Amino acid sequence: MSEPSTIGVRELNQRTSAVLKRVQGGERITVTEHGKPVAYLVPVQPGTDLLDSLVAAGQATAPTRTGPVVMPPDWGDAGVDVAAELVAARDEERW
Repeated sequence: MSEPSTIGVRELNQRTSAVLKRVQGGERITVTEHGKPVAYLVPVQPGTDLLDSLVAAGQATAPTRTGPVVMPPDWGDAGVDVAAELVAARDEERW
């Protein structure tokens, strides 16, 4: 594998499309700011998904169902300003 090319942030901002075409072509590019590396641009490998990689490494569990996420039920009285109640309770506690 060849050494990644280096490009400054300013040039990346000015030539974003051209730089991304280079990356799509398989080139790895190191982005620098004031001469120090701050990011790497690498082509996405087909079939590499972060979740799939984490599941394969045993660091995550794949979802068992699809669809919308079930939200927890609303608890408490919607008419009560909890933040104000906490402030009032703390004020009473201090004095």
